[in-house]
Amino acid sequence: MILEQTTRDYLDALRGPVDPLVAEMEAYAAEHGVPIAPRETAVMLAMLARAAGARFVLEIGLAIGYSALHIARALPAYGKVISLEHDMHMASLARTYLARDPAGARVEILLGEAQETLPDLREIFDVIFIDADKAGYPGYLEAALERLRKTGLIVIDNLLMDGRVPAGRGDAHWSQRSVDAALELNRHLADDPGLDFVLLPLGDGVGLVQRRS
Repeated sequence: MILEQTTRDYLDALRGPVDPLVAEMEAYAAEHGVPIAPRETAVMLAMLARAAGARFVLEIGLAIGYSALHIARALPAYGKVISLEHDMHMASLARTYLARDPAGARVEILLGEAQETLPDLREIFDVIFIDADKAGYPGYLEAALERLRKTGLIVIDNLLMDGRVPAGRGDAHWSQRSVDAALELNRHLADDPGLDFVLLPLGDGVGLVQRRS
């Protein structure tokens, strides 16, 4: 637990209502154990995309399309979210949910392993969201930096893993391999003189990465 329970309860009490589609997606994820970003993270993604005036956003790890929907709603009519997903069932669910919202038309889903899909992309992105297999994060970051515009922003989820990363030990939910990958990545980002890096105790830990000008 990153935040103590009293603080969590207070923050939960400040949550506003959500529309029925978002609520349905949250309920499905909770019932079926689908890992989606916490609501606050998804809302922050939308805010960052809007503040950056983003037109093109890359998402590595689609799941059921929860974060993609939030981001797509924040983009202009001509904007696009390209989402990479390796699981055919998840991609199918995401298409079903996204088809029920006008903003869903701004999401393009590319099915396949991200390691294989990323090199084929030619777009330059304003915002890149990484939320896929944790052991692959270092490789995703390297590929993301190559596709990011000069002042673009990379957002990386699950960098604290419910406190497992600071403790340095995995558990039944977060594997030791994932914890080790996050420890390595966090240190690399903190030490890289060419990057600004902030790690926020939001959800399971959200990292913001931007090239220094």
